[in-house]
Amino acid sequence: MGRRVRAAFPALLLLTAVIPLRQTSAQEVDFGKIDKFESLVTGTLRVGDPAKTIVDDGQRHFVILTIWDADADTKIYWTSTNGDVRTTVMPGRGVQTFQIAGQFKLEAVGGPSHEIKYGYVVLGLKK
Repeated sequence: MGRRVRAAFPALLLLTAVIPLRQTSAQEVDFGKIDKFESLVTGTLRVGDPAKTIVDDGQRHFVILTIWDADADTKIYWTSTNGDVRTTVMPGRGVQTFQIAGQFKLEAVGGPSHEIKYGYVVLGLKK
């Protein structure tokens, strides 16, 4: 793993330790399969905005998603590494990890004027 990956993990862990979260979920991952660091981003998504595309490239990735402030639910559209198209809903704040095969989108769902504040790390997986 490169220096950026090693630097991103402590930052993400600190963020999740400081913010009390309602929901935490993880998929088992073999960190030896991580090929490269791709991105570390934060943002805000409002109810009514189009779904935010995080990944749409047909490649395999490991995504760590943190919702640290939310008065809406986060709807996640993703494709599993075995090709299944899935939808996951995160109510409120939380952290989830995903092993995906090329599609990962976020949408805020709820009442008008509501939003979610999120951060994510995208890592490439070896084939």
